Amino acid sequence: MKKILSMFWILSGLFMGLSQAPEKMSYQAVIRNGSGQLLGNQAIAIRVSVLQGSPAGAAVYSERLTGNTNANGLISMEIGTGTVLSGTFASIDWSSGSYYLKTETDPAGGTSYTIVGTSQLLSVPYAMYAKSAGGGGGSFTIPYTNTVNNASTLFSLTNDGDGTSLEGVNNTTTSSITAVRGIVSNTAPGGFSSGVRGINNGTGGLGIGVWGSQAGSGWGAYGTTPNGLGVYGNATANGTGVYANSNTGTGLTATSNNGIPASISIFNNANNNNALNVSSVGNGTVVTVTTSGNGDGVASSTGAGIALRGSTSAQTSAGVLGSNNGNGEAVVGLTTSDIAGAVVGRNDGGGYGVRGFIATNTAGTGVGVYGQVGLNNSTGRAGRFENTNQSNTEANTFEVKSNGNGNIPDNTKGNASSFLLDNTNSVGAAVRAEVNTIFGNFGAAAVFGVSSGTGGRAGLFYASNPSGNGASLIALTDGNGNAITANAGKDGNGVETNIDGAGNALYAWVPSFSTGRAGRFEIFNENNTSDVVTVKTIGNGTAGSFKVDRVTGTSPAVKGEVNSQFANFGTAGIYGISSGTGGFGGLFHASNPAGNGPALVAIADGNGNGITANASNTGDGVETTADGSGNALFAWVPNFGTGRAARLVNFNTSNTNPVLTAETHSAGSIAVFKSGNPGTVNVARIDNTGKGFFNGGTQNSGADVAEAFDVNGNISEYEPGDILTISTTADRTVEKSSSPYSNLVAGVYATKPGVLLTEEHIDTDLSNKVPMGVIGVIPTKVCLENGKIKRGDLLVTSSKAGTAMKADLKKVKIGQVIGKALQDYDQKEIGKIQVLVNIK
Repeated sequence: MKKILSMFWILSGLFMGLSQAPEKMSYQAVIRNGSGQLLGNQAIAIRVSVLQGSPAGAAVYSERLTGNTNANGLISMEIGTGTVLSGTFASIDWSSGSYYLKTETDPAGGTSYTIVGTSQLLSVPYAMYAKSAGGGGGSFTIPYTNTVNNASTLFSLTNDGDGTSLEGVNNTTTSSITAVRGIVSNTAPGGFSSGVRGINNGTGGLGIGVWGSQAGSGWGAYGTTPNGLGVYGNATANGTGVYANSNTGTGLTATSNNGIPASISIFNNANNNNALNVSSVGNGTVVTVTTSGNGDGVASSTGAGIALRGSTSAQTSAGVLGSNNGNGEAVVGLTTSDIAGAVVGRNDGGGYGVRGFIATNTAGTGVGVYGQVGLNNSTGRAGRFENTNQSNTEANTFEVKSNGNGNIPDNTKGNASSFLLDNTNSVGAAVRAEVNTIFGNFGAAAVFGVSSGTGGRAGLFYASNPSGNGASLIALTDGNGNAITANAGKDGNGVETNIDGAGNALYAWVPSFSTGRAGRFEIFNENNTSDVVTVKTIGNGTAGSFKVDRVTGTSPAVKGEVNSQFANFGTAGIYGISSGTGGFGGLFHASNPAGNGPALVAIADGNGNGITANASNTGDGVETTADGSGNALFAWVPNFGTGRAARLVNFNTSNTNPVLTAETHSAGSIAVFKSGNPGTVNVARIDNTGKGFFNGGTQNSGADVAEAFDVNGNISEYEPGDILTISTTADRTVEKSSSPYSNLVAGVYATKPGVLLTEEHIDTDLSNKVPMGVIGVIPTKVCLENGKIKRGDLLVTSSKAGTAMKADLKKVKIGQVIGKALQDYDQKEIGKIQVLVNIK
């Protein structure tokens, strides 16, 4: 199969050694087969030929190279070190023309070469070329000068590698020397002529046209001119004309003895850009202006614009900051106009137009904003706040806010605001607020107090004089509205009152000429499940006392009513709760010994229960007692009713408690069941020993009589239908039958006994015993060991464990017969049939 060599080659240089050492070139290739797979770790043979002039030129040298590829199919060889086939490698004249490298390879390492191709040697190692060119000196001598008249470039060096194309070095210590110098000698050259011009054709962001650097404290680039520009940078698009940068020093310094150190101008009227941009990402001052004379630090003037604009995007910084370290004013605004302000604070965002604050003074004498009136007998206002926009409902016209803690001993200090009418004979108000509106909306109030914290009061009225008789708060209305409307929007109380003396915390009364109510409590929210009224006391008095004080009255002292389609917990006309460890959720006491009325009457006109009782813990759902000769519980159905007198049900399948427990502590019967009308005849009875008496006999659903027996081995090895025999190793124990015609046969493992006899107590666990049926119809295991079984055949034990077979009447003896078959059986495997068990 033809192989194809896929390779790359690298000429890494010709190493010149002593006269005995051969000249050589490094060669590398990646070897693949015809399917493109790498040939790793394989012996390879390559025939290399150097051709002169063209890809089909004559071979001036040929040799054979061998080697092994690595795991990635790469082979590294040195041309000039192989087995020479023709020519001399050292005698090649590399300067006489172009050369080509022809490679032929055998991937198997032999001489069956496959031609891969021919490639031109574009770069010959310098040492080889210099050697063939006679040392490289030629007729070029230093110093070299020449003058020509030619429009083309006189000297050009192109370097395709990473080295410098042209380098000038000067090692002297003389002043004003140059390593490389470019001179335009004509005194009137064309525009934009340059002594030295650096061109970088790269389009990336890190290219440099001319780079000047200086290792000490001098200048990286230096330009001088008498009247022109010492250094001129121009950006023809969106770049930067001159860029100054410093890691730790000053990026740009401009100085002048008599002129202007720096002048920045825009000469295009249509240019709306900033004339100067100064920015910093550090924490220092962006622009610092100092003056030691009487001039202004910054002088700014404008025609129709803003002379000085300061802006900031951080809340903690300032657009303009005026500092006063003495007795002067930090910022002074002066106006003689009757319509314009000396200082205007304008806000076009969500902040504030004017902000005055005290930063460090802790003496309590500083003022953030100070408005005065009365100086020079002035009669204006110290402050005025107006809202001229009727549709402005988003903000308050005037706000006062404090983050202080207040002063508890002296409530005149530490407040967000304080108003005092300091005149004991005054009839005016310290604060008078008025609204004139037709609306009664939330917030439309003469005084609107808000408490936005987790504590505090929206309003506090305090009559602080102990000798005073005036009310802390008087609310009057001449209209039809409420004098006071209180609302708690969350979990608080609409109104809370308390009394420190002997009066009433809340006293609501109706005068003798009025027909209203002393109190009314209503909830209008259908989804509100809270109590309409809650009354609580921690004393021994009654939490609530209601009385109709008329002996002929027929109205209830308390009437509770709900009108609901739901019968949920708590949906009750009267809902009584006992939340302590004692007490009653409800108590109804008919206290008159001569009265015949019941303490409680419960009537349901619908399909519900008259009384539903539930105990969610260990208590009883209903407990009744009789102190007299009556019944603790008397349940009856009238002669027109069709229901039951009682029904007891356990709906929990995992509840193993008995549905009914009847207990007696006397010699009387535990239960007596009567029949007839009026029910005077006893038909069944259970005495106090647990013995049952039944006048009409008993009927059970099982088909046999069984008795509980212990078994030999594990109970899990037994199953219903097994033939059981008396054990000879333990008393009152049975085991599976194991031999034919056994005289020890006792019964059959019963499937569903009608009666289970045992000597154990009724509470004993019988799960480890088997119910052995001794008489009755029982499903029994059988086999065909003694032939097919017909109805009526006598059955005895077989040799198969726990299995019966047809008895041979000639062999059967007394005590061996299990019973009689009630079904035919002719199956080969062991099965079950109904058997009338009767051991004989």
